[in-house]
Amino acid sequence: MRKMLVLLLLPSVLLGQDGAFRYFISFTDKANTTFSFNFPEEYLSPKTISKRQKFSIAIDSTDLPVSSLYINDLKSAGFVIENTSKWFNGVIVSTYDSLLMSSLNYIFIDSVVAFGSWQNTKKIGEKWKLSYDASDYGLAFNQLQMLGGDVMHSKGFKGNGITIAVLDAGFYKVDELDLFSDLQNQILSTYDFVDGNSNVYDDHTHGMMVLSTMGAKGAMMGTAPDAQYLLLRSEDVFSENLIEEFMWVCAAEYADSAGADIINSSLGYTTFDDTLQNHTYADMDGKTTPISIGAGMASDKGIIVVNSAGNSGNSSWHYIGAPADNYDVLTVGAVDENEEFASFSSYGPNASGAEKPNVVAQGKNTVVANSDNTVITGNGTSFSSPITAGMVACLWGANPHKSAISIKDAIYKSADRYLNPDDQFGYGIPDYYSAYQYLNYDFTIPINTSISEDVSYTIYTVDGKLIDSGILYYNNKQDVIKIIKPKTAGVYIIHLIAAGFELNKKFIVFE
Repeated sequence: MRKMLVLLLLPSVLLGQDGAFRYFISFTDKANTTFSFNFPEEYLSPKTISKRQKFSIAIDSTDLPVSSLYINDLKSAGFVIENTSKWFNGVIVSTYDSLLMSSLNYIFIDSVVAFGSWQNTKKIGEKWKLSYDASDYGLAFNQLQMLGGDVMHSKGFKGNGITIAVLDAGFYKVDELDLFSDLQNQILSTYDFVDGNSNVYDDHTHGMMVLSTMGAKGAMMGTAPDAQYLLLRSEDVFSENLIEEFMWVCAAEYADSAGADIINSSLGYTTFDDTLQNHTYADMDGKTTPISIGAGMASDKGIIVVNSAGNSGNSSWHYIGAPADNYDVLTVGAVDENEEFASFSSYGPNASGAEKPNVVAQGKNTVVANSDNTVITGNGTSFSSPITAGMVACLWGANPHKSAISIKDAIYKSADRYLNPDDQFGYGIPDYYSAYQYLNYDFTIPINTSISEDVSYTIYTVDGKLIDSGILYYNNKQDVIKIIKPKTAGVYIIHLIAAGFELNKKFIVFE
C-alpha cells in the first residue's frame, strides 16, 4: 500500500451534521488529461482568455482541470466528489466510512487533509459579530463620497465592463428584494460550493448585505451599480472548519474561469471549532494557509482580490486573518462616517511585516440592505471591503487596459496616508478620482511649490481657446501638476487655483 501523508489528524470525538467524513485529496499530476493549452476555450471563458492575452498572463498547468481518471477511481472506491480544485490539483470528498481512506492504495494520491466530521452548532449571526441599526441613511452617499465615488459616478464610471465575484455565506432573497430588481440581468451566474447546487438565495443574509454596498439601486446606491456579478457561496456559517478555506479556493477558481476581474471576499479565517486546525499569527505571512495561497494564485492570474481585514481589533487575536494576510490581496480596514478608525477593525502588519491593511473605507454605521426591503446600518470590515471592491470596479472600468498591479498602485498612491502608513489605516482613505487622474494624467508640469489640496485648472491655447478644465484631487503634497496631455503640439497656458495659491504657467507640447 502506498503511504499517504495525512496533514491533519481526526479529532478524538467525531460528531457530524450528516455523519460524513470529509477530506481534501491532492494528486501527484494531471496525467492523461484530455485538455490542452492549445484549446483553452474548453476550460476558460473567452473573457478570461482575452484578459490573459492582454496582460501576458500565462495559461499553465494550474488552469487544466483535474484528471477525470483519478476522480472516477475515487468514485469507484466509494467517495462522493463534492468539489474539485485545479489550482491545488485535488478534490474535496466525503464518505460515511471512517476506514475507507486508510484502505486506499492509489499511487496518484499525493497527500490528504482530513477535516473530520462535525456538528454545526453555531447560530446564524454569530459568525461575524456584526451589529445592525434600523436608522435609514438614504442613498448611502457618505460612504461613496468619502472615496471620491460621487465624482467617479458623475463621470459615468460605475463599474461598466467589470465582473465582480462575491464569495460569501449566501445571498438571501437577492432574487426577490426591490433593491436588486434592476441587478438581475447583471448577475451572470451563481453556485453554492457548500451544498453543491446553484441556489444561493436561501442561505445567509450576510452576502446580500455585502452585495448591496456594491450593486443596490433604489433606496440606496451601491458603489458599482453597473458591474456584473458572480454570486458564489463558499462559507458555512453554522460551523468553522478548515474545509471552508478549500471551498473558497474552489470558488476563486470558478471566478477566474468565468472571467471575474475582481473578487470580493468579506471572509477571514484564524481559529476553528476543532482546535487542531487553528492558525497562529505566525501563519499570517500570506503564504502558509490554504486560502492565502489560493488568493495569491488568483492575484497571479490577474484578479484583484479585495478582502476584509477582519473584526478582531478589540479581541485577543487583534490582527488580520487569512487571506487578508496575502501580500497581493487588497486588504480593507474600517473607519466610521467621520473617517475615524473603527476600533473593531483588525490590525496589521502581516506576520512577515507587510503593510496591512492596505486601505480603509466606511465599515462602521455602513448603509446596507435588509431582508425586509428596508435600509439599515451595519458594522464590520465585511462592508468596507465590498464598498472598496465596487470602487475598484469603477476605476478599472474607466481604465480597462491597465493591469491589476497598476490599478492597485494608483489606489494606494491616492490615499491620504500613503507617505505615512500605519497598522490601523494602512495607506489610508483612497480618492478614486485622484487615482483615475494618476492613471490618465500623464503630462507633468513643475510648479516650484508644494500643494496638498484640490486644485482647479483651466488650459488655454496662447490665443485664448479653452482646451480643458477640471479639478485635480490631491491627498498628499505635490510639487508637480499632472494633466492629460493635449492631443496636438503647440504652446498652452494652464491656470491653477487652490486655497492661497494661484498660478499661470506656459508649457509646450511637442509631437
